[in-house]
Amino acid sequence: MMYTLNPINKDRFKKIENILNTIRFPIISKNNRRGFPKHKAFVLGLVKHRCYKYVDTAKLNEKYPELLEELFILGDEICPFNFTSIYINKNVVCPKHTDTNNIGDSLIISVGEYTGCNLVINNVEYNPHYQPIIFNGSIYEHYNTDNLIGTKYSLIFYKISN
Repeated sequence: MMYTLNPINKDRFKKIENILNTIRFPIISKNNRRGFPKHKAFVLGLVKHRCYKYVDTAKLNEKYPELLEELFILGDEICPFNFTSIYINKNVVCPKHTDTNNIGDSLIISVGEYTGCNLVINNVEYNPHYQPIIFNGSIYEHYNTDNLIGTKYSLIFYKISN
């Protein structure tokens, strides 16, 4: 099932965006998904290590405690489900994929000064700009349109298995 929640006033995200604008995002060059380009992203909360044998806290939780706190407060406000992790993308245009290691629904919302780069889920286009969208990323194939102008941060709230 896919559905959108009510849009959120962009002023709610000022503090989060200010923090994100100061971060030098790590470049992810190795990815277990075929066709994924290098991209800027990181995870806060819990992570499942590459060998998928154990769950641990994300390394960057300690580096960005204020962002971690703000995002968990936001998640508690807008997520109708329990989440363990938040994936944060900067200006990422994703190819078609599924999130095979996520459990249940994910919530995505994008913030920043940008246009384009909409989310396509099962061939239906959505605009997540300050608009929460909930769907099961482990079931539904999804990607972004390749027309990003500006700076876009995508916040994906999801649950991993332990």
